[in-house]
Amino acid sequence: MNEGWQFVTVSALVVNALLGFGYRLYRLPRGGTRADVNGQALLGVILIAMAVALGFGAGWPRWPALVYGLLFGIVVMPIWVLAVLIPGSPGRPDYIFTALYWIVLFLIVGGTLAV
Repeated sequence: MNEGWQFVTVSALVVNALLGFGYRLYRLPRGGTRADVNGQALLGVILIAMAVALGFGAGWPRWPALVYGLLFGIVVMPIWVLAVLIPGSPGRPDYIFTALYWIVLFLIVGGTLAV
């Protein structure tokens, strides 16, 4: 894997894990559920494990990272925006999270393909 794209992909996976968990913690006192926090924590552990493996040169995590990036970017996030974000009277932090999350998913997909 190209070292520059490896760095981008590893960084994007870690940022995605932290961004998602941080947002779920932010939403918890504002009507979010504990299950969202727990689910995002589990996803974060998986994403960070893939980032660590990629960082140490393993090639296999590229494929689950690509599937994750495509699945969340094309399916999960659009559904979440329509079913959760819009009906929930979003504020500035919600819009910022959504934009950043999509950008980072784009970087994950781009990084995994730029081999």
